[in-house]
Amino acid sequence: MARLGIVLAIIIFFPAASVAQLGALEQMEVKTFAELREVERYQLKIAEKHYLAGEFPTARNEYEKFLTLYEKSPGAPYAQLMWSHCQVKARNVNTAIREGFQSVIEYWPDSREAVMASFLMARSYRDIGEVQKAGAAYDQFILKHPQDPMITLARLDLLGMAKVAKQEDKRLKLLKLIAFSSPASTENKGHSASAKRELAEIQIGNDALDEALTTLSSLYEGAELSREVCELATGAIRQWCGDKKTKPKGLKLADTVIAMLIESIPDDLTDEKSRPVARGLYYRIAGTYGSSGRPQEILKTYETMAKLFGSDDEILGRMADFYKGQKQRDKARAIYAKMEDQISGQSAIAKMWREESQYDKSIEIYRELMIKDAAKSADYLSAIAECYEASGRFALAIQTYRQVDRFPSTHFDMARCHRKLKQCSEAITLYGQAKADQPSAPEAAIQIGYTYEEDSKPEAAIKAFQQTCKSYPTSAQASRAHAHLQDKYKITVTLGGAKEE
Repeated sequence: MARLGIVLAIIIFFPAASVAQLGALEQMEVKTFAELREVERYQLKIAEKHYLAGEFPTARNEYEKFLTLYEKSPGAPYAQLMWSHCQVKARNVNTAIREGFQSVIEYWPDSREAVMASFLMARSYRDIGEVQKAGAAYDQFILKHPQDPMITLARLDLLGMAKVAKQEDKRLKLLKLIAFSSPASTENKGHSASAKRELAEIQIGNDALDEALTTLSSLYEGAELSREVCELATGAIRQWCGDKKTKPKGLKLADTVIAMLIESIPDDLTDEKSRPVARGLYYRIAGTYGSSGRPQEILKTYETMAKLFGSDDEILGRMADFYKGQKQRDKARAIYAKMEDQISGQSAIAKMWREESQYDKSIEIYRELMIKDAAKSADYLSAIAECYEASGRFALAIQTYRQVDRFPSTHFDMARCHRKLKQCSEAITLYGQAKADQPSAPEAAIQIGYTYEEDSKPEAAIKAFQQTCKSYPTSAQASRAHAHLQDKYKITVTLGGAKEE
């Protein structure tokens, strides 16, 4: 907003950090500040200090003191406005409306603060759920101040209310007003752009692509316009193509978007600036084919890219991901193996073997990677341990986790494996050691309780759960232990300890 967005001259007097915390609707105009006497500025400084510290009753009293001492001051309407803000912050919203904002409007009707108060009354009604009063107040504000930059804020608030109420016609009307009729200001420029994008998405969803292009043409052109249309149309394409009845409409929209993307591809692909633009457009073409349910066209697009840009790792990776998605996993592995970055390619292959429960094949690759990529050996060793655990070889998993220097996560991993081997004492020892790490202590404590339960030691389990509540009363684990003690053992617990009924 032109007037509200100004960095105030009040910075000269008030600390810069304090002024930065004030919202646009809490700031004084530069010209008003210039008219204040030093004693008036000082009194406002005291009030503002308490306000920014969250001491709203005290701040309210200080603003009230200003009004008592300097009733005729040009800063009086501002002090009354801030008094109202204090009431809102203290959740005395009705008081703020009746005795605060309304007073600003009645006593200083020609002030800037009166305009702000009029808007804030409407927003306050909205915030306390008085929807009808809020709507009437917003309408009155817009009618009375049609050229004020804040009119866009009012329309944005009304837009939010229309969305909640599912008033689609009203939503569309407000979006058009925000998009094309907002008074000029830096903030409103951003609001207008966002409204145009939202409006265009609705227009595309209403099968009105031409209208959407008109809406977006003031924001984008060329490749940027094509990219934006593609992004906004993806949801409609996916939805329409997922239904037999609307699939023809979805395919038509997809083909139109693809044609736009192709038209936007630069002719000179040798230019350093053009190549990344072209690649991005091709990826969007592939994505649009995916959204419209045409997987083979995705592959053709990647093959075209490989011819134009060379079979680099990014393109190969996307082709491999495509085959993986199509459950042609051997082809995916073959393409991963062609990647120049062999570490990434082999890691992807190892991950695929794990997904197929072929753990030994995965382990073999991870062992090779430990040699080729020694800097990440801990990662590969941890992956090997996970493979052993997933395949039920818990003793080997424990031995491998022990070699990974990642306290306390590996202690939890080893404890989990010991529990699967019914070695509860070893697991409890590890959890006890993990408690030395403060962030992990609550989880370690509650797991000790669960482990005692698995070992058929209910008394020890109860004590462990109670200790969790006592030692870590504000933690999520304490809440879980509290509920578990009540549900399983019928014991009433406070999060600061426990008492058995």
